[in-house]
Amino acid sequence: MLNIFLNKYQFAFTYPCPRKLREIVKMSLFERESKDQVISLWMEYHKEKQNNVAYVVSKDEYEILKRNTKESPLFLLPIKRKGGHFQLIGQSQTNSILFTFLEEYKKSGSFSSPYFILTIFEELLAQKQVALIRGDIMDYKIDKDEATFLTNQFLKFYMTPELYEKYIYTLNHKQQEFNYDDFKNHFQI
Repeated sequence: MLNIFLNKYQFAFTYPCPRKLREIVKMSLFERESKDQVISLWMEYHKEKQNNVAYVVSKDEYEILKRNTKESPLFLLPIKRKGGHFQLIGQSQTNSILFTFLEEYKKSGSFSSPYFILTIFEELLAQKQVALIRGDIMDYKIDKDEATFLTNQFLKFYMTPELYEKYIYTLNHKQQEFNYDDFKNHFQI
């Protein structure tokens, strides 16, 4: 059943958050800073923002992430919440990963609203050897702790070869072999 929905729909919407790093920071000032200072500034800037999470990956990690999100654009994640759990489905589109609730995606397909968007900014790759990642929480459907967990798990599953192969690649390319119960148990749900 999940098969039908995963193959049938793609998100379609107007992008509600920054797509270029220059929309967030003054690039001329950022480019003058050391790599360590850029990382520190990026993380500190987002630390107190309730609608954002931030992460930084090395150029090598970025290459793995880019390759794997292109090869396997769909991501599924159960998230614990008081009284149970909910499931988010994510879809990679170029340098963005859009997340919505699986149930909404089943009902509305491409008309589903994204509730969390990860954007990978690659503007500093050549000069600083890092890609900056920002997550934008939309409509307060998830909180910052859930967004942080989602970001960490997304990066872990896409950048760890064993997890990528066992779960992400299988979900995207061998859906009949995808063991959702095993996947869910990985999160102790």
